[in-house]
Amino acid sequence: MTTTSSSFPTASILGYPRVGARRELKRAIESHWAGTSSLDELETAARALRSTRRARLAELGLSKTDSSIPEDFSFYDQVLDTALAVGAIPTRFADVAEGAGRETEFLLARGTRPTRRSR
Repeated sequence: MTTTSSSFPTASILGYPRVGARRELKRAIESHWAGTSSLDELETAARALRSTRRARLAELGLSKTDSSIPEDFSFYDQVLDTALAVGAIPTRFADVAEGAGRETEFLLARGTRPTRRSR
């Protein structure tokens, strides 16, 4: 009898709340959108949330080395992430989507164009 090893994890948790147990990511994003926190503060909150999530899943028995802890983090949603990855950006946003960063991602998520301030 031959034994084969599998490269697949023995368990995984898909759909584990990416926004945090108490919706921390949602609050951090809304704070940034309201102008009460910086992009750096938002990125720091997101890193902390991902780290806490990974640690909790490892504590629950998932391995840190066999891909059983999913990397499905998204600031807004996975559909938008995919659209950005493949360049499926609505024509009306083509001029702002070049070199899409976090602010462009949020602009697309909200479906609003940046406003130009008159001088």
